[in-house]
Amino acid sequence: MGSELLDLKDCYQSKIPAGYRRLAWEGVSLCVPSNWEIADYRYLRRQACRIEIEDEVAIRLEAEWVRATGRLNLESIMERYEKASKPLTVKAEEKEGILGLPQGWHATRFIFKETGAGKGASLKFIRHELVTAFYICPQSSLFCFLLLHFLPEDREDPVEITQRLASSFKDHRDEDYTPWQLFDLSYKMPSKFSLTKASFDIGSKLMIFEWEKRRLFLWTHSCADVFLKGTSPEKWAVGNLNAEKRVRGIIFRNKTGEGMGWRRKKMHPFGSRDDIGRWCFRFHVGCKVMKENNQLLVWVYHYRENNDLLKLPAELAPS
Repeated sequence: MGSELLDLKDCYQSKIPAGYRRLAWEGVSLCVPSNWEIADYRYLRRQACRIEIEDEVAIRLEAEWVRATGRLNLESIMERYEKASKPLTVKAEEKEGILGLPQGWHATRFIFKETGAGKGASLKFIRHELVTAFYICPQSSLFCFLLLHFLPEDREDPVEITQRLASSFKDHRDEDYTPWQLFDLSYKMPSKFSLTKASFDIGSKLMIFEWEKRRLFLWTHSCADVFLKGTSPEKWAVGNLNAEKRVRGIIFRNKTGEGMGWRRKKMHPFGSRDDIGRWCFRFHVGCKVMKENNQLLVWVYHYRENNDLLKLPAELAPS
């Protein structure tokens, strides 16, 4: 049976510094100030991933990384990213390299001084900064580019943040499980499952993973003690799933006693078009209240055969 979904203690070696939090996405993890959060994600060409991280005011970190099965053409990649960042850094008044970084990291701090309005009618220099950072793994199979933004009113030290970020950065590519940490989500998935879509709404987050056409829908609903008053988790989950349009061709139901089940809709007696296209005709559905996080976890696993259930983390597997 699979490893525990919520047990991430073996995923990391470094501790989280005071005032920081850990973010994990698509096989990489790093520590950032505790008020920074993932604001956007994209999948780019050449197998590259991109995330944007923001605080309460603005984008603070832009990160892109690209992987390869062999060795990357690092000269070409470096040239492309240096060219892309040049319009932002060419007007800097000062620049200096950032020292004290782990092996494989290189970072430069750019300082800008612009004239702006001060108190009364006086003019003053307004200072803001950028940091560009590159990471090349020893095997030259992972390249990561970071662009950090520091506005005049920001109190963080650019050098300290860059050092903390670089020292906590970890590549999880060769591990059996991939951690995912953002918002109030914190779990790990077998590395064979790749993320295909995500939706983050207030109080409800959905992550959709795939493994060789099998598909796992995983919802995390916050504040479970509020919306579960007067009803069981299973009844609430069934009602919520039947309003969900992303799982087609079936109707969810409550089993006699406890548990959740499903049946096919009359118009899809032998499976929907999605079932046939994936050659997956079975569903495993369930839910679990995570009291320590005050969350309700709901899952639907679209699979082919009984052995596919062995790939699931322990909490999601049939009891």
